[in-house]
Amino acid sequence: MGTTYSMPRLYSFPIWSTRVFVRDSLKAVFPDLADQIDAKVDPGEYREASKARPLAVAFVTCYGKGTASDLVAQMLVERKSQPSVQRNVAFALFSGAYLGIGQHFVYNVAFTRIFGAGMDLRVGVQKVLADLFCHVPFMYLPLYYMFEDTALGVGNPQSGLQRWWKELPGTMAAYCKIFPMFHLFNFTVTPPELRISLIACVSFVWLVVLSYISHDAVEHPSHQE
Repeated sequence: MGTTYSMPRLYSFPIWSTRVFVRDSLKAVFPDLADQIDAKVDPGEYREASKARPLAVAFVTCYGKGTASDLVAQMLVERKSQPSVQRNVAFALFSGAYLGIGQHFVYNVAFTRIFGAGMDLRVGVQKVLADLFCHVPFMYLPLYYMFEDTALGVGNPQSGLQRWWKELPGTMAAYCKIFPMFHLFNFTVTPPELRISLIACVSFVWLVVLSYISHDAVEHPSHQE
């Protein structure tokens, strides 16, 4: 049943979503040709792959996003002549491991068990509040700062926690400008198998901001005095 599952059809989420949009737009314009359009316009297997291998797809998607966002932060925001490979790999690994695999368990497993699988407004608001006041400030960010200090060799988990606490207000202020309304949409509209991928697209900007904020403190400690 379904379409053929093969590696050449495993497009990235942005490409897959664009192909789906084109297919559905053609069907809306030419409803009489819907069957032919379905047969000829193939959006690929990203969604099916995400259902079949959610952890692997989440890791690969977020690893690539983490790599790209840190390179943007280093080359375009910080205007470095030579990017730090160690920093980039560390950032990408954290992105793939936690923002991909970890957040799949948080958003699609834990939140579903706690608040239910419903996609109504009430459940969506509950999940947004849990993310904003519990998950991000007290799980995601502490782990990120501990990992960063340790992976870059500039400190240890304890120093990472100290930086997390010191930078928490500013980091959460930046987070609040991007994510609460987006997550409300994500929890009430987006199918679970596509949530992490949609987060990856939107959070590209957030990761540029986080990469810049956190690494500015590491590389220019006098700025934090």
